[in-house]
Amino acid sequence: MRHIWSVVCQHVFQDKDSNNYSLIGTLSTVSFKRDLPLERPFALPFSYRIVSRWHRADDRDYRKYTVRMRLISPSKDELDSTELIVNMREHVWITTTFGSESFPYTDNGIYEFEISYRQDEKWTIASHVPLQVTHSPPETERPESEPTH
Repeated sequence: MRHIWSVVCQHVFQDKDSNNYSLIGTLSTVSFKRDLPLERPFALPFSYRIVSRWHRADDRDYRKYTVRMRLISPSKDELDSTELIVNMREHVWITTTFGSESFPYTDNGIYEFEISYRQDEKWTIASHVPLQVTHSPPETERPESEPTH
């Protein structure tokens, strides 16, 4: 199995007839302003999808593979891990999609989506997709200053 590309986006739509995908709102940076709870990770309410495109390594590659997405925090902690099975016997090209309706924010920095696949007992990392996440405190309203005399 050969990895072609991976991208982070907000929404994915699949045309069932053509098996083509539309990726909406590709992401490289997310910025937000709000008060945050002290407990981490905090579920930031925005949806994301990790979409990857795969191809058979050769015409005889009819195996099933386990594909895994791991979300790694700026401090290198694993925040999420999800796996699925792909069957190269059924398709020459396969598109995998992982995602969630919330994002586990821990701190400002670069989060990495690690895309890998298992061949026999060995995991092979296919891609690291970075996402810069930045929180700024909300601006506080300043009272209008009194006129000076």
